Amino acid sequence: MKLFKKAVASLAVALLVGPVALAQEKAIEKKPADQEPTTVQEFVAKAISCDIAEVKLSEYAFKNAEDKDVKEFARKMVDAHNSHREKMMERAKDLKLAIVGGAGREAQEKLLALSRLKGKEFDREYMRTMVENHEKALTMYQTWARKVDNKEFGDFLNQTASTVKEHLEEARKLADRLKG
Repeated sequence: MKLFKKAVASLAVALLVGPVALAQEKAIEKKPADQEPTTVQEFVAKAISCDIAEVKLSEYAFKNAEDKDVKEFARKMVDAHNSHREKMMERAKDLKLAIVGGAGREAQEKLLALSRLKGKEFDREYMRTMVENHEKALTMYQTWARKVDNKEFGDFLNQTASTVKEHLEEARKLADRLKG
């Protein structure tokens, strides 16, 4: 009974604090957005959190963008980040992490800011955000592809970095077109 109460209390705390990864009996909180992960567990938790944020932002953009290319880019991001999140969740299971989902505070603030914009202003700001997010993600994946000990996981991260780079190039082109 004591173990059950402890498990229920841990779950309740995890649900209240937002995106958190629980490993064995030790909670690993997601680092602040501007702080880089220092362990593989923190990296996986941050990667999943970033995927969730990209999906939320892109679902909103798909519904609210004016430009058809922005809508198509947003749809592509929803599909790509949902797929990637599923693969990262498999890695989380390997690391014995249980991820509590949800968009982090930074993503929620960005979503709120985007909700105040309409038309071309919305499209420009969404694409600016996508460029910024993908630049950060590319650096993170390239760094962790070199850091991890597991060759298979390192190869997956290199493949992810390649995909993120493609998304970044596409986002930059679209953002540049929208500036005019």
